[in-house]
Amino acid sequence: MFTNRVRQAIAATLQGLPLSATVEEFTPPKIEFDMEEMRGGRFIVEEMAKGGKALGAKLTLQGLGAEVLLALGVKLGDDILLNVREAGQDQDGNTWFTYHTVGGQLKSLEETAVKMGEKPKTNLELSCRTYNRLENGVPVIDIDVRTQKFVLNGVDILGDARRAVLMP
Repeated sequence: MFTNRVRQAIAATLQGLPLSATVEEFTPPKIEFDMEEMRGGRFIVEEMAKGGKALGAKLTLQGLGAEVLLALGVKLGDDILLNVREAGQDQDGNTWFTYHTVGGQLKSLEETAVKMGEKPKTNLELSCRTYNRLENGVPVIDIDVRTQKFVLNGVDILGDARRAVLMP
């Protein structure tokens, strides 16, 4: 049964570089649709999804070393691979885990102001080409913008359309 969860651990790798002790915060891609109004003889408007909006993810790290900067040093157009794993317990005492895998390009790198006595933080923002999410080993989200694979909550939303135009 699904119950309230408490996160107990976060681990991450960026281009294979372990970031486990430095992850402050991770924001997975927001799944959002462009909606179009359909009025045609209706008093109350209905909306229909006409496309998905661009995906983006954010990662906040405590500090930033040469290793992280070098891991981000890919050529323009090359994908960066980020894996974030979280785990904890629910209110029934069951262990849960979620794995996020994001592939995309670096959109921004922002460091906080340099202040005495404070830990430096770095905010990374990625423009996502792929996003995969596993909940307790079950794939619930699998998106690839180039192949138009769009599995959301276990349902392949574009499966029929891809097959109709002979895409795998």
